[in-house]
Amino acid sequence: MGKYIEVGVTALRDPATGGYLPAVPLYIKAEDGAEQAEQQLINDLGHLFAHQMKAYLDGCQKAGVKI
Repeated sequence: MGKYIEVGVTALRDPATGGYLPAVPLYIKAEDGAEQAEQQLINDLGHLFAHQMKAYLDGCQKAGVKI
């Protein structure tokens, strides 16, 4: 069996109640650069979150809010 990377989860809704059924993990086969793409995505998200946090902190400072 090959190596797989978990890329997320999915869950269906119960037609009777509208609630979520148990979540099921989603996997892709670790080939054709999937592992490198995973690492690049982690780096990109880290930069995005850092940028958003800096904007938040700058806004707090302008508003005179101490954190």
